[in-house]
Amino acid sequence: MKTNTVNVLKKSLFLAFILIATTIVISLSIKYNVEGESAPYSIEKIQITSHIDAKDSGNQSENIWDVNLKEDNNIYIYISKNKDIKNTIKEITINNFKITQKPKVGNIKIYRPTGDLGKDLYKLSEQNYFNNKITYTGATVDTLKNLEIRNEGGMIAFRVSLENIGNYTSNEGITYNGSLLSEIGLTNDDVSFKISFDLNIILDDGQSYIATVSLNLPSENIINETEPLMEITDFKDIVFKRIK
Repeated sequence: MKTNTVNVLKKSLFLAFILIATTIVISLSIKYNVEGESAPYSIEKIQITSHIDAKDSGNQSENIWDVNLKEDNNIYIYISKNKDIKNTIKEITINNFKITQKPKVGNIKIYRPTGDLGKDLYKLSEQNYFNNKITYTGATVDTLKNLEIRNEGGMIAFRVSLENIGNYTSNEGITYNGSLLSEIGLTNDDVSFKISFDLNIILDDGQSYIATVSLNLPSENIINETEPLMEITDFKDIVFKRIK
């Protein structure tokens, strides 16, 4: 009888140990999925400039202006070092682009920088990277056209364009701002969309951290301002996880 009691007690203690251990593992897993890991490098801020542009529609028109409108969003992501470490950035990859909320008009394309910072930054950009990846390599300074980022933290960039929004025709002057959308009967809601992508930071020692970033585009002031600027500094919803 005494032996049976001891065996029951041992089994109870063993089951209690298993239950406690399982609870701890699950709790740590949930905590990691929610909070991620304290990565050596992270996003300091994201700046987005939005503007309306156009190209010749190709139509044989008697109007002085017959252009196809598009809306460009230039996205600048600033990466900073979180702590005093020797590890530097080997490369940063942007990929897995997804449209999480579609616009009512147009089609979305992704472009990499091909020129110097300023108005010619995307002048030669033609390849659509929507189903591809953009990789910046670590270097001594930021050089956007060469897809290089300072290996101790710097800036990367890419463009999200909403093209084929609609045609604008006129015999008057033209000003490339959000008023052109109003001229063809569109509102900010018609050109608004949401996009997400993965940001993968790989260090020179092989450590790799990844996070998913979501953006609402364009700026809510696209109709009223020529080139509105958005700045994002709250990243509590962006979780970096170590994958290697």
